[in-house]
Amino acid sequence: MLVGLGHVDLVCRDLDRSLAFYAAVFGPLGLAAPALFDGERGEQIHYLRFPAVGSGSIGLRQAQSGQEFELYAPGFHHVSLVVETATDVDAVHAAVEAAGGQVLHAPRLWPQYHPDYYATFFLDPDSFRLEVAASRDARIGSASV
Repeated sequence: MLVGLGHVDLVCRDLDRSLAFYAAVFGPLGLAAPALFDGERGEQIHYLRFPAVGSGSIGLRQAQSGQEFELYAPGFHHVSLVVETATDVDAVHAAVEAAGGQVLHAPRLWPQYHPDYYATFFLDPDSFRLEVAASRDARIGSASV
């Protein structure tokens, strides 16, 4: 039986900048300091673990080429992270702005997903699209917005 998502690994142009961004935006919500593991190319993978044991992590590693990310190319579109309250969504939005991140959609209700689905969308330093949502059922899949 499938029980959840273990981790998402992201390849970063500037690992230090990305580590600082994720710490500033998600550290106040309990995202742990990196646990380091060796990657298959000998690089260090920095796993930022979610607060609840077994709830997953975000892995960050340094890119080895300058290839750009393209949102609608085959592959990655966005990662949605769930928080407990709308206040947490608002705090993430403020932290993204304070960290110099690009906000795509300020926090608001997205009733097309669920009547109580409250979310913000933004880009990390590598232009990976992230969503932070709070809802009675924030596990639903969100469409491209």
